[in-house]
Amino acid sequence: MGKINIPLLLLVLSVVAVVESNTSRLRPHSTFIETQCRRTRYPEPCVTFLSKYVNPTSQDPQEIAQVALKVSLVRALHTKAYIAKVCKEPKQMKAKDYQAIKECLVHISHGVSQLTNAVKELHNLKLDGQLEEFLWHQNNVQTWLSTVLTDVYTCMDGLSGYSKGGKVQATIKAKVLNVAQVTSNALALFNGFAAKYKTSHHASYDSNKP
Repeated sequence: MGKINIPLLLLVLSVVAVVESNTSRLRPHSTFIETQCRRTRYPEPCVTFLSKYVNPTSQDPQEIAQVALKVSLVRALHTKAYIAKVCKEPKQMKAKDYQAIKECLVHISHGVSQLTNAVKELHNLKLDGQLEEFLWHQNNVQTWLSTVLTDVYTCMDGLSGYSKGGKVQATIKAKVLNVAQVTSNALALFNGFAAKYKTSHHASYDSNKP
């Protein structure tokens, strides 16, 4: 299991906290945000989250993708912490249920590692380099986010036979589903950013031809 980059994590959490504290100053929705979110599978939560955390005057798809990735990471971290807490009470559940939750924790923890990699990759991505270099970074981010979705859905499949009822069961499933939704949206938004960059790069290349 990969180690979490603590300084990066603190940066992500601090950025989200600061922006959230200023939410009341921002406009509810941005036309640009709504346009970007139309490319996602879950447009309504996409607009809700991005309207909170993105500067309402922004027209930058890279910023949109960065915020979406950070939201996914924070959600995954919260989910991991909750499941880890549940795992500390094995005597309060059946052996089968406990094993399913433990396996889910492994998958979510791996997903956190992959999301951390993706956040770092996009944060350090330079847009003034060669297209081949950009494509390499793009492939990394897409691979990591796809792996997160695989981890999350594997966790959900394992919980399908979970017999522990009540609030704990509902909370685990809701948190895991939320991670799946925000990560799916983050991948779609990143793909939109990547497509726009490649289009502009080709246009710039063509204009500079002799």
